Amino acid sequence: AGRAVLEDLVFATGAAALGEGPFASLDALAAYMRDRPELGVVLVGHTDAEGSLDANIALSQRRAAAVAARLIEAHGVAEGRLRAEGVGYLVPLASNATPDGREANRRVEAILTHTE
Repeated sequence: AGRAVLEDLVFATGAAALGEGPFASLDALAAYMRDRPELGVVLVGHTDAEGSLDANIALSQRRAAAVAARLIEAHGVAEGRLRAEGVGYLVPLASNATPDGREANRRVEAILTHTE
């Protein structure tokens, strides 16, 4: 469908550093990109609704950037094929009123684009 939630990524609460992994979703994304050099990816970070919008947008952007850095450093994806963005809690998948909903909303998504 042109986008996927990278469901196995691990970040500490309130932190942007990506856990050690390995992460099957990054392995699969890197392999997909290797086979399709015309594609780029926008990595979009999302948060739950705890805290201010500005702080959540900044955190979500830093998390997306951490994923991009891992794809570049560990998987050899060219930096020019990746872009990292953060939208904070503006696009929830679930209700932020429950712990499960908040957990589902804390994510990074990969959206396919075409390189120029």
